[in-house]
Amino acid sequence: MEIMILLTAFVHDLAVATYFGGAVAMEFILAPAQKSIPPAQAQVMGEKTSERFLLMVWISLFLIFVTGILRLYFKGMIGGDTLFVAPLTLDYTYGRTVFALFLVWVILVINGALITLVFRPRLTGKLTAGVSQNQASNARDSMMGAATWIEWLTRIDLGLAILAVLLGASLLRGGLF
Repeated sequence: MEIMILLTAFVHDLAVATYFGGAVAMEFILAPAQKSIPPAQAQVMGEKTSERFLLMVWISLFLIFVTGILRLYFKGMIGGDTLFVAPLTLDYTYGRTVFALFLVWVILVINGALITLVFRPRLTGKLTAGVSQNQASNARDSMMGAATWIEWLTRIDLGLAILAVLLGASLLRGGLF
């Protein structure tokens, strides 16, 4: 059982580090780099890096959830006669901190879904021949709006990733609040 706890902890921490590192790289490396190159090249670079980044994000979020549940199960905090066992209830600091981590994870999933399913398709849309000037202008405005939303959501994700790391680290001492 101890080996399973260590294995799930390792995979969990690796997934968190991958998510956090990717968010830092996107905000402080890729975003500034894109602003310093011509727009056509920035668009191609953005498409290629976002495909890989989103794949990494979804794998990380999946692993964070699964390994988080498994860690709690192997520690005996979920399962048995009742779903949640002390100290995983809201009566304890540990339980409240785990609940806060779960809420952060849910927000990250929602943000990822918005970026993947709503805003990114607007950025990758291509204009066909024969579109009017008004249609081209509307498409360009939609792309600019989507880029702005993605920029803000990735910044929110970075802040949430920092919060998640702090909350997760606080669990070693019994939780934060």
